[in-house]
Amino acid sequence: MTLNPLVNPEIHLIKYTPVFDLTTVRWLNAPDLRKSFGLTYRVTLASHRRWMKQNKAVLAWGIIDAEGQHLGNVFVHANERHRSAYLQIYLGNPSSRGQGVGSVALVKVLTLLFFRKKFHRVWLHTLIQNTRAEHFYEKHGFVSEGIEREALSRSGHYESQRRWSILAPEWKRRVASLRI
Repeated sequence: MTLNPLVNPEIHLIKYTPVFDLTTVRWLNAPDLRKSFGLTYRVTLASHRRWMKQNKAVLAWGIIDAEGQHLGNVFVHANERHRSAYLQIYLGNPSSRGQGVGSVALVKVLTLLFFRKKFHRVWLHTLIQNTRAEHFYEKHGFVSEGIEREALSRSGHYESQRRWSILAPEWKRRVASLRI
């Protein structure tokens, strides 16, 4: 399946609701996502719901296919004052990975943030060993801003992470060059 990242009726971002909680908790406890996120604790339904309640200002969407299957999530920590947003996106459903679903979701959320919400900057982190995520973001125009050395304490040792960003003019040039 090859998906057009700008115009795609098969992949939707819909407002995150508690109906997604059980699937999300299951994904966050899967070994592959725990490793790529660097999670060192088990996520429970109660802890996830507590996190969602404490982060009411976070913009959150479920990534859904045409049949209504929940494939992943997008969380945006928006800073309206600085017109900046911290992005978290993941596909929890393993069968949706490598199919273009992540690209479609990323394009949709960046287009929303830069064109409709008028943000200037979107940024994120990847763990250094998560080369798949680094290649994904670089392919979509994110620029590495550098490494935050030993920024995270995990299971008795420190891990470094890379910071990435994309600016509104960069994204708008990318969209214009696709000529859809």
